[in-house]
Amino acid sequence: MQNVSDHTQQINAWIALCQIDRTFPDSLRRLGYTVDIIDPHFFHDGDAVNPDLILTSRGHNHSIVIDCKSKTLKEEQNEKYEAIHHSPEFLLTRGVVSSAEANEDYDAEFAYSSFADLSVNPFLPENDFAVVHFDEDAKQFTIRTLEDYEFNLDELQAQFPIRTGTRRLPTDYFPFDVGTSDDDYQQFTISILQSTVHVALEHDTFDVDDLLEDAHPLWVDLDEEMKKELRAHTEKVINKYQQKGLNEHIEKVQAGNKDEWKAVSKSLQALQRKVDEFVEDVQAELEQTEIGDFAD
Repeated sequence: MQNVSDHTQQINAWIALCQIDRTFPDSLRRLGYTVDIIDPHFFHDGDAVNPDLILTSRGHNHSIVIDCKSKTLKEEQNEKYEAIHHSPEFLLTRGVVSSAEANEDYDAEFAYSSFADLSVNPFLPENDFAVVHFDEDAKQFTIRTLEDYEFNLDELQAQFPIRTGTRRLPTDYFPFDVGTSDDDYQQFTISILQSTVHVALEHDTFDVDDLLEDAHPLWVDLDEEMKKELRAHTEKVINKYQQKGLNEHIEKVQAGNKDEWKAVSKSLQALQRKVDEFVEDVQAELEQTEIGDFAD
């Protein structure tokens, strides 16, 4: 299992509920939900809004707008989400949601998601948001909605509680994030380095999008702002490790107004060995982080 933040684990779990996955229930997939967009950035009534993902069922013409939380809720966020909650057609007219039919039957619901019990949070709003708790015991996670904070769509609410039958949450659908935790960033670095070998084997030249498409299974579903952020961090990682010796195997070439790279080593096995060395170093940093966290 990868070392990723609780935030990233929640995103993976929601995506997994929409997939055929022999290790995890597909409760939302059976209602037709698919990943519409991840980490969307948009404006509503002049306010910037940034939930974590939107799942949409074309069959039910219904979306779930999800914000994955730790323990903290902010009144300001509540107000932004409540405004969207009561004007769901906005998501269609602004092109935020693309997998639903633009007619009067369309609806969207907002949901907070957390490993923590948000029922004791003083800022939990008194409205018709759904609040979903990932409740862990010795055997499994139970994904349940809090009393008085349930989904309005009956068919959706009937799926809860969802008993996962496992304490291992999937992490491969959304393998990394940036800007959320050191663990996520280290996993991101490992993924980009490993993709450098895969892509160099398949392409004469390659760019950051080739690396990210190889490293992130849902690259096409990410919001454009998140793509920009990941492109910038990918260039930073490649440039950093070129200075540490990767430049003996790949070199930067100019392609119009963007950078590309090409393999220059006669031996891609040598490139693999060099990347393996870097990955081992990053994994060692991850283990040190875990020990430090335990000591705290």
